[in-house]
Amino acid sequence: MGCRRQSRTATTLHVNLCGTDAQGRAFIERARTLNVSRDGATIEGVRSNLQPGDTVVLRCEDNTGRFRVIWTDAAADGKRVGLARIVTASYKDQAAGVIEQQDDYKRPRVHARRKTQRYECEVAAELHVKNVKIPMWVTTMNLGEGGCGVQTVVSVPENTEVNAAFWLEDAKIWVQGVVVSSLYGLGTGIRFTGLSKAVREQLREFLCRKGALPADRRKLDEAVVEQQMEDDDNILELILPESPLYR
Repeated sequence: MGCRRQSRTATTLHVNLCGTDAQGRAFIERARTLNVSRDGATIEGVRSNLQPGDTVVLRCEDNTGRFRVIWTDAAADGKRVGLARIVTASYKDQAAGVIEQQDDYKRPRVHARRKTQRYECEVAAELHVKNVKIPMWVTTMNLGEGGCGVQTVVSVPENTEVNAAFWLEDAKIWVQGVVVSSLYGLGTGIRFTGLSKAVREQLREFLCRKGALPADRRKLDEAVVEQQMEDDDNILELILPESPLYR
C-alpha cells in the first residue's frame, strides 16, 4: 500500500458531482471514478474549477456523500480530483467487493534534502568541539561528502563548530564542520564546512568501497505488513459501516 492509509482499487463508477467552485458559482456535472477506497475516491473528467479544501457532494445512484477536495491535477479530458469523506453516507452492496482487492501502489521515492548522498558505515572518529579541551571519541552512524551522523553520549548545541578526524582504514583525515542537530541518545548531525579536494576524493573512494546505501524504510518485513493490515481491518470493522466508498 505504500504510504496510503487504506487500499485502493481501480473501478469506474459514473457519479454526479455538485458544489460551489473557487469563484463561488454553484455547479453540477457528470464525472467518473478512477479508483475508490473506504474513505475516499479519485475522480476524473471534472470541468469545474475546484481547489484543495473545497467541499463537494458526490452522488452515485441512490447514494450520496460529502467529500473534501484533497488535491487536483490537470488531465486531457478535465481535472483529476482526490476526495476524502467528511460525513457518513450510505452505499449499496454492489460495490462491496472493490476494497478487498490488493493495492500494490508504492509512492515514488523523493529526493532527499541533502545535497550529497549519505552512506551507512561505522568509522572511528575523534571529535574536537570548540571551547572544549577534551576530545570525544565517537563512531559514525552515517557518512558522506557533505556531513555525517555520529553517536554521542551527550548533546552538543546546534551551530557549534567542530574539528573531526576520521580513520578510513589506514588513513586519517581531518575535516571542519558545524553541528546541525543533536539529541541525547540519538546522536549528533554534523555538516562539513571545510573539505579539501584531496580529502574529498579520499573520502569518496572509501565510501564507494565500504559504504552501504541506507535501506528503503518503506520496505517492511512482509509479516509485519500483513499484521498491520489485519489490525487495521479489525479496527475498521468496529468503527465503520459496510460502505466501501462513502463511509
